[in-house]
Amino acid sequence: MRAFVLGPIVFLGGTLCAQQPAWADPPKLVVGIVVDQMRADYVYRYWDNFGEGGFKRLVNDGAFCRNAHFPYVPTDTGPGHASLYTGTTPSRHGIVANDFFVRSLGRTVYCAEDTAVRIVGVDSGGTGRSPVQLLATTLADELERATQGRSRTIGISLKDRGAILPIGRTGDAAYWFQTGADGRFVSSTWYMNDLPSWVKAFNAQHPVKDLLAEPWELLLPAERYHSPLPDDNPYEYPLPGATTATLPADLPGLFAATGNTELLWNGPAGNTVLTDLALAALEAEDLGADAVTDLLAISYSSTDKLGHRMGPMALELEDMYLRLDRELARLLEALDQRVGREGYVLFLTADHGAPDVPAQAKELGASAGYLDLNALRAVVEEHLQQAFGAGPWVRYLDDDRLYLDHTTVKARNADLHRVQRAAAEAARTVDGLYEAYTAKDLEHGGSGLMELAGRGHHPLRGGDLHLVTLPGWLPAHLSTGRGTDHGSGWNPDTHVPLFFLGSGIVPGEVLERVQVTGIVPTLSLLLGQAFPDAADGPVIDGVLVR
Repeated sequence: MRAFVLGPIVFLGGTLCAQQPAWADPPKLVVGIVVDQMRADYVYRYWDNFGEGGFKRLVNDGAFCRNAHFPYVPTDTGPGHASLYTGTTPSRHGIVANDFFVRSLGRTVYCAEDTAVRIVGVDSGGTGRSPVQLLATTLADELERATQGRSRTIGISLKDRGAILPIGRTGDAAYWFQTGADGRFVSSTWYMNDLPSWVKAFNAQHPVKDLLAEPWELLLPAERYHSPLPDDNPYEYPLPGATTATLPADLPGLFAATGNTELLWNGPAGNTVLTDLALAALEAEDLGADAVTDLLAISYSSTDKLGHRMGPMALELEDMYLRLDRELARLLEALDQRVGREGYVLFLTADHGAPDVPAQAKELGASAGYLDLNALRAVVEEHLQQAFGAGPWVRYLDDDRLYLDHTTVKARNADLHRVQRAAAEAARTVDGLYEAYTAKDLEHGGSGLMELAGRGHHPLRGGDLHLVTLPGWLPAHLSTGRGTDHGSGWNPDTHVPLFFLGSGIVPGEVLERVQVTGIVPTLSLLLGQAFPDAADGPVIDGVLVR
C-alpha cells in the first residue's frame, strides 16, 4: 500500500522539479522599440496596408495592450523615454521636460545636457551629452547591476535623448545622429573616448548623400491610402528646401541644393538607417549571444519629426508608417535568425502621441485653437503688478510651465503661495487655457488632470504654475496653422500602442487601461531582477507566462 502511494508522490515531485519558473531562464536579449509620436489609432488606420511581418506580427503573435496611456504630463520625448525605462514619472526621475528652467543657473537646461563631457565622433559637436540629468535608474542600470557589468546595454536613435535616457547612467553606449554637412552617428565621452571600429565603418558606409539618393515616392498606389486630406493642403510645412508639401519629393535635388540633413530626419530614410544601425549593433556587440541578458533600446525619431511638420493626417506620414512596418519586419526577421524566437523579448510603444492640426480640426467644426503664450505672460505680469507692486514677476514661461521671479517675490515681501494663486487666476482668463495648477496644488495631489500634472512636477525642477490647454488646443508658437505638437494630458497625447512579443509573453489582447510606466516593472518580473530604484508603475497583468 505504501509503495502504491509513494510512487505518485515521487513522480509528482520529479515533475514539479522539472518545471522551471519563467524568470529562472530569462531571455538573452531585451529589445525596446519606441516609435516617436505614434498614436494608438495608427495601428487600426493603416492596418490593411501593413505587411504580415511587422505590426501585424506584433498583433497576431504578441500581447497587444490596446488601452495604454502615459499617466502624467507633459507628454514629450525626454520625459517619455525616461519614464518608459525607469518605470516611473517625472516627479521621481526628474526629466520634467525636454528643456527645463533651473533657477540656480538662471537658464534652461536640456534633458541630456552635460557640460562636463564632449561628443565623440565629430571635431566640434557642441555641448556634451549624457544621462547626468536623470535622477533614477533604468532597466539597463538594473541589468548592469544584476550581472556585475556583463550585460551589453546599448541605445540608438536619431535623437540624442532617445538614445541616452533609456540606458541610464551605467549603460554601455548610446549612439545618435549628429546633423551637419556630413551627418553621422556619434556618442559621448560619458561612455567612451573614441567610437568603436564598427560605428566608424558604419558611418563611412552610410553617407547622407547615399541615404538621400532616391526620390521619396508613394510605396503603394495612391488610391490605397487613407489620408482624408489632399496631398497639397494648407496644414503642412514642406520638407526643407521644398516649396510644397507633396509627394514625390526630390530628396537628392533638395539635399544637393540645401545640404540640409534634416531631410534625413523628416523622411523614411531616417528609419531605414536606424534599422541598419540596430542590425550592425546586434552583430558587432554580440547581443543576445550568451546566457547573460543584453538590452538594445531603439527609438525611431523620423515619425516625430515628420509628424510635427505635417500632422497626423498627412499622406506623407501614412507612407512613412507603411515603410516603417517593413523596417520592423526586417528587424524581427534578423532577431529570429540571430537570437531565436524564444531567445528575446521585445516591446514596442511610443513616447507620446499628438493631436490633429488645430487649424484643420477647427475647419471641421471641432473646438480647437492656439493658446497665445505671449498674451498669457502679459496678462499674468500685469495682474501681479497691480496686486503686489512693480515687477518683473514672470521669470520664465514655456509651453506648460510658468516660473515666477522669486527675487521679486522676496523683495516685495509677498507670500509665494498667494502670488502663485493670483498668477493662476489671471492665467485662467486667457482663451484656450483649461486650468492652471499652482505648485502648492500639485504637492497636495488631486485627481484627473491635476494628478497627471502632479506626476510631472519635480520639486527641484517644476514651475510655479502648470498650464493645461483645452482639448485640441496648442501653444501659440504653432499659430501658423501648420503642423502639430504634443505635451497635454488629453487622449491624443497620452494614448499610445503597446506590444510585447517573444520569450515569456502570452499572446492576446489586453483591453484594460494600463500605464506605460508598467512596462519595465513587468519586464523586471520576467527577468527575475530588481525593479529600477524609483519604479512605481503597476505591473501589466495578463502578458506574462505564469
